[in-house]
Amino acid sequence: MAKTFTFEIITPERVVYSEHVQSVSADGTEGSFGVLADHAPLITGLKTGILTVRDSNNKTIRFAIDGGFFEVMANNVVVLTDACVTEGEIDVEKVRAEKVLAEKTLSSGESAEEKQKAQAALRRANTWLGLVNK
Repeated sequence: MAKTFTFEIITPERVVYSEHVQSVSADGTEGSFGVLADHAPLITGLKTGILTVRDSNNKTIRFAIDGGFFEVMANNVVVLTDACVTEGEIDVEKVRAEKVLAEKTLSSGESAEEKQKAQAALRRANTWLGLVNK
């Protein structure tokens, strides 16, 4: 059996996931990376994207996260993010509507601040839909 480590995903509202896992891969702000047991200490930023976990039973679990931070310390890994969903939690119709609204905002004459918020909403919607479509 492969060596495992403790892994948690935490949002401001709840602990989304807390288990022993074999590996985690994510899209960091400096590029994609993976973590196995006994990884060196690390703190890095995360991009909005798909986080993939291989649990202690060798099952793959995927999460969509909205950026955040990833910390590795002594076989404990913690992800802090503003939002995280699993495939079963996604309301596809709601996310599609959010995507359409974001696209409309980007194509209109909104302020730079509104366009920046719309770009973030569009990235999040595309990531959530990408989780469902894989």
